Amino acid sequence: MKKLFGFLTVMLVVIMTIGGCMRNDDEPVMPVRPIARLYVSIGNYQTNASEDPIDNVLLIDPADTTDMEVVLSHNSGALLGGAGIYFDPFQSGLFQAGYGGSDTTIRVMTVGPLGILSNTGEIQYRGLNAMRGLTYHQPSKYLYVANNATVDGRTTIYGYNLPYNKRGYTRPHRVLRLESSMRPWGMVLWKDSLLVSNAGANGGVSLYGDLSKVDSLAPDFKALSTVRIEGATAIRGIAFVDSLDVLVAADYGTGTSRDPVADGRIYIIEGIKAKLVTGSSSTVTPTRTIQGSLTGLTGPMDVAIDPRPRQKDGERTIFVADYDSQSDGLPGRILRFKLSDKGNVAPDAVTSLDTLNNARRPFGLFLDVRGIPGSE
Repeated sequence: MKKLFGFLTVMLVVIMTIGGCMRNDDEPVMPVRPIARLYVSIGNYQTNASEDPIDNVLLIDPADTTDMEVVLSHNSGALLGGAGIYFDPFQSGLFQAGYGGSDTTIRVMTVGPLGILSNTGEIQYRGLNAMRGLTYHQPSKYLYVANNATVDGRTTIYGYNLPYNKRGYTRPHRVLRLESSMRPWGMVLWKDSLLVSNAGANGGVSLYGDLSKVDSLAPDFKALSTVRIEGATAIRGIAFVDSLDVLVAADYGTGTSRDPVADGRIYIIEGIKAKLVTGSSSTVTPTRTIQGSLTGLTGPMDVAIDPRPRQKDGERTIFVADYDSQSDGLPGRILRFKLSDKGNVAPDAVTSLDTLNNARRPFGLFLDVRGIPGSE
């Protein structure tokens, strides 16, 4: 009996050890095959009640091949389309912000082992009336969402602690009021800080620090520094890679698909960290700008960076959500460029987000990449 008890004790310790070393994710830390999954949030919705609804979450997998095929379409329940989107690999959770003043709900989904999405929760709050980007701070378990609407002349970043456990109406655990000139759009984390893009005049990126120490109510949440981008007209989503010291920003431009002067562009800024840690405001000239008729850019809304060099050419890549179509009735597209691209260059891959009766327009992106990329 003692031997049996000892055996069971040893087995229990082994099981606990193995369990403690595994992530709650649909892939291990070092996946058997490389992962390059691009989650896309669709910003438009079906206006014809007699037609099928537009699936507002798409999955492109793999995203680092020539085809960039959409393998999954899902309806999160977003009433007026989706805004920002964020995937948490530690819990296989997906968050999507609603887009539109009357949809004040953040949708919570889980991603199954085969990539199937399931709607599991909703966070509702009347103040979430102009949501844009969102991000999840893993150390503190806080979900942050940028709200573009002004209250008493200020915009807001709301924070929700342990967002997986919320259902229905939920007051935010943090309310961070920004300076009057800030119109927050894209958000990415940098250690214990937030990088937030400004969609207003003189657009750029601001650094907000000490997330772990900020009070639950910050009526005057000041930026530690601000970097304005020379020539910017309408900054939208941003992407940042600490190890590469590079920031990429989408500029929606001054026109649309219905305007022949549509001038959407992508800015690539190398050495951005030195500008951000100065504790002051400055203006930076982009290292490279992707713009022109060959690019196919009309209204870029969001960007993502694959920081891994491709085996075939050593290049890293950028993904762009182009919200506007080239003419009425055509869908938006996902475009992929090389991080080294500049000027009037064609993308190396394009995916049109068309269905039989629906033209889908991508608003937000999240790229989940792990492992060594393939040769393509």
